[in-house]
Amino acid sequence: MLKPDRSQKRLGKSELMVGPISYGHWRLSEGTAAEAGDKTRAALDAGMSMIDTASIYGYPAFGEAEALLGEALKAEPSLRDRMVLATKAGIYPPTPYDCTPDMIVKTCEDSLRRMNTDVIDVFYIHRPDMLTPHADVAEGLMRVVESGKAREIAVSNYTPSMFAALQSKLDRPLIANQVEFSPLRQDPVWDGTLDQCQQYDSTLVAWSPLGGGELMTQDASEDSTAGAVAAALDAVATRNGVDRGAAALAFTMISNPDIVPIIGTQRVKRIAEANQALDVEMTRDEYYAIVVAWRGVGLP
Repeated sequence: MLKPDRSQKRLGKSELMVGPISYGHWRLSEGTAAEAGDKTRAALDAGMSMIDTASIYGYPAFGEAEALLGEALKAEPSLRDRMVLATKAGIYPPTPYDCTPDMIVKTCEDSLRRMNTDVIDVFYIHRPDMLTPHADVAEGLMRVVESGKAREIAVSNYTPSMFAALQSKLDRPLIANQVEFSPLRQDPVWDGTLDQCQQYDSTLVAWSPLGGGELMTQDASEDSTAGAVAAALDAVATRNGVDRGAAALAFTMISNPDIVPIIGTQRVKRIAEANQALDVEMTRDEYYAIVVAWRGVGLP
């Protein structure tokens, strides 16, 4: 039987250790600062030690999610000591992207101020900026590390070739590539992203592991790729006595023991319930049934 690995995960080649599931703040601005504290505390209590946010979260109120977290940390400073704090720079609507060195540094400084903290544990480039050479992006990242503003650096939504090009300009490793990965978006397994993470000892952090919530409402009887994937997940969920979301999270983690998915539910009760995925068992036949459902054709 295949089963998610419940152990703590090392992020890339760093000394940072995180729980097998992480909690994302992309929808945090829907609530108050007190609610932000409740959700963050619930995630930490559930073992989700990496808290993932970004300067763009909350847009059009740019930085709102970080600001709400900052208010929560000001009210309860002990929460900061329990988390690995990750945030991102690079998206500035309507531009949309700017990863020039000075902008990277400014965004990092603004994030530190908003979150009421002295250092960011993992600082990401959120999306690649086609107008900024990799050497310049590397300069900006090294400046935030060398100044003590960030402990580690990473990227998000980078293709394998972009990752390799940026890494070649850096004197330290990129510890993660955060990409979309779910039973509905299995591309990282096939486009070289997961292979490259293993090659570089970098962590694949999976955003939207539930397909942006689509998997939770999808009609499994529908004659579509999403319907077929939902039906394959339901077979696993029913046998394990869990919901489809737990089966989807389990699929993501079973795909490689070092993958760390990020959940984003805004319901405190649902945060802890996500850990049910860690107990899901899946046969190889069930796993590959989900793969085939997504591909739409059998495996060779």
